[in-house]
Amino acid sequence: MRSGTFARFTMAVVLTIAGVLAGASPSFSASTSVAVSGDSKPSDCGSAQSADYSIELSGSLNGCWSAFIAHFNCQEMNGFSLYTEIGREAFEGTLDGQDMKFDTQYTFNGVFPSGSCPEPAADKEIVGGCIHYISGDGLVGVIRFYDVMYGDGAPHFFYEGTLAKS
Repeated sequence: MRSGTFARFTMAVVLTIAGVLAGASPSFSASTSVAVSGDSKPSDCGSAQSADYSIELSGSLNGCWSAFIAHFNCQEMNGFSLYTEIGREAFEGTLDGQDMKFDTQYTFNGVFPSGSCPEPAADKEIVGGCIHYISGDGLVGVIRFYDVMYGDGAPHFFYEGTLAKS
């Protein structure tokens, strides 16, 4: 390689590496959105807030997710029980290492064995999940949870979604 070609090649490599490193931990500034994902496990981390239940999140979000049930309904269907729950939640922890706090409004839907109504036992859930609409000081977004009730490590709850500064 001639020296001019080598210099351009070296500069291209340096710029590529810089770009990769800059993109490795996305900045969460105004008018940006960030994809979040991870896992969570039941926890008593929300007991100080008198939460109905709480989970400890790991992944993009790390911290305590506390749930406060506002209303639930259980209906016996054709061969299964359908449980629906609505309420609010509070998250306090970090997003990729930065302090983060927000509230949600959520809806949970779960399928349980026939005869489980009026209040099905959580450990009897066959399948379920919930959607959470995020609001906070200049923050909006949506996060979905997918319940894993069987297998290694059960129960745990995968999550994914998007948060945006407004």
